[in-house]
Amino acid sequence: MIFSTFAIAAILTVRAAAERIGLRGKQPHLFSQAAAPNPEVFEAAISLEDFRNVDPEKFEWVNPVEIQAGETTCGFLKAPLVWEIEDMEIVYPIVRTYVCVTFATQQPAPRGNMAVHCGGPGGLSLCNYKIWLDLDEEARSTYNLIGFDQRGMGRSTPTFVIPECAVHMQGDDSNALMINYNDEESIRAAAKLYKQVHINCWNYPGFLLEAGNATYHFLEHSGTRQLAEDIERVRRIFGDQKLSVYGISYGTVVMGVYATMFAENVNLMVLDGSVDPNSDIVSRTIDDVRSKQERLDYFIASCEFGNVQCGTFDVRSCINDVNRMVDWIGDEYESWLTPFRSILELVGVSAHKGLVMNIVIGIIFSAYNKLKSLCDIAKNKDEALFFDWLIDNLLGNNAFEFEMESFPMLNVTRDGVTYFFEYNSESKPTTAELNWPFESYGLIAGFSLCQDLVTAQDMAFGSYDEDRYVNFLMNLNTEYPGAGTQLPVRSSNQWYSATYYWPNITPLPPIGNPLVKGVIAGQLFDSATPYIWTQKMRDSFKSATLLTSRSVNHGIQSSMESISGDRRCYGNILRYFKHGYVDFNDGKVCDAMHIGDSCTIEDILVGGHCYGNINSTQTPTSPTPSQNLLELSWLDSVIAL
Repeated sequence: MIFSTFAIAAILTVRAAAERIGLRGKQPHLFSQAAAPNPEVFEAAISLEDFRNVDPEKFEWVNPVEIQAGETTCGFLKAPLVWEIEDMEIVYPIVRTYVCVTFATQQPAPRGNMAVHCGGPGGLSLCNYKIWLDLDEEARSTYNLIGFDQRGMGRSTPTFVIPECAVHMQGDDSNALMINYNDEESIRAAAKLYKQVHINCWNYPGFLLEAGNATYHFLEHSGTRQLAEDIERVRRIFGDQKLSVYGISYGTVVMGVYATMFAENVNLMVLDGSVDPNSDIVSRTIDDVRSKQERLDYFIASCEFGNVQCGTFDVRSCINDVNRMVDWIGDEYESWLTPFRSILELVGVSAHKGLVMNIVIGIIFSAYNKLKSLCDIAKNKDEALFFDWLIDNLLGNNAFEFEMESFPMLNVTRDGVTYFFEYNSESKPTTAELNWPFESYGLIAGFSLCQDLVTAQDMAFGSYDEDRYVNFLMNLNTEYPGAGTQLPVRSSNQWYSATYYWPNITPLPPIGNPLVKGVIAGQLFDSATPYIWTQKMRDSFKSATLLTSRSVNHGIQSSMESISGDRRCYGNILRYFKHGYVDFNDGKVCDAMHIGDSCTIEDILVGGHCYGNINSTQTPTSPTPSQNLLELSWLDSVIAL
């Protein structure tokens, strides 16, 4: 999602918080006596000494002294740009992929190595810490975790994080990103911007790499397929044992592609919060838009189910009346919005109907005591009173604030223990801060650059016709209007637009293998990845087992960071990592806190996690948000897939 009002404020606050914290420290040593792993399932990793002595021509540690039990350290994989074919003596350019290993506290790691990816694209090697926190003590002590700055991003080189490829860094032209999906000309302006940026990005001279007598284009060799190949290279360098894989969100594509291409090398597999296993950007966009609409509808419907926040009013009818009220203003709309413009322009936002509906719905669900008066005003089409009501609530004591609560931190308290994690130094995991790993990295990567460039390479069937682009988005918004907010299309268009006029795609193979076992986990009203994608992923891995949560959050693992999820559901995954086999029936469904008790409307409108209502009658089963490490990959991508 590009330039959502909430995302703008969120990313600014997140980065400011990260810069203020600047925490550095060591991951704690938690030596414990774990149960002996089943030798029929698990093969121990190589020794620490063998890790130190890997071939430096293929992998070079930054600081090999840090290769110690319980420590995290990183190095560079030196890989040919293209996958090598035996008996073909072709010289390819060499690229460097930054790889981090969090070593188990027992060595050699009794359960072997586990490759992890937390999502994005744009989630970096900081994923190691996030996964480490979500695992239990036994898994921490027996698995080596391996995370990546995938090609083109983070500390890996070459980089594609350059201004020429960033749609949000095109000066005044970037205002076209604030699309009004009811306005054909607004969509056409965005189409022209994407087209020009994609052509200029592709033609950037630095992406042409030479070796031997051939020239290669980096943007044909820096997608998800190449990350899967780099994971396989690392597996071979780090001992050639089978590899367990754990992917969350877009990480399910990464590990799903790996399990497709290198099925014989997979030990255990968990895919949580799956992304569509196919490469059709059209069907993917439709699925995503529909899912966003359904999540908003479900939240509104929760008022009829007994959501105590809603009072006794018919909220759905009220929202429809307000939506019609905004439509009814009609020709006077431009002048009517004038008071809002100065406020919204402070965060680079153009005012239009969809944005006003975002604000109105936000107020409706945050000022219930004023709900009935607004409903009556809208029903009676009293323009003057509606205007006064909105101004009072936007600018007064109950103003809707352009901010989000509960931001990612790098010090975390779990079960009374506080952990400190060192990051963004020469030999530690990476997160995309403003000036790390290089000057202005965070500014250039912005909201979507990494997501855009990987999606453009991976996906097929993007549009190369402006009329088709415009009609597709307008029709989607008509069918799934998001109660007038345009939220569903606004949240999903980034992915579709990433493929618009992309010069040369390299689509992924259909993900799946009928023989690979594992756990495919999903949430019925996931904030980022539609549940239908979890169903499709399970169908692609026919020997895997489906685990479903009724949670409205993104990823079953998110229950470890929230009071709104059932932590026992994640226990199914932890037991799988411990024993090496699934001990629950295919299709198991876990309970979770009801959407009306766990979500605010802000959570719904920004597609974010729901942290739970601590005043709920349910007893919290995990720390409050201020104690938690939220999904660390969101420092890199804010909206993670």
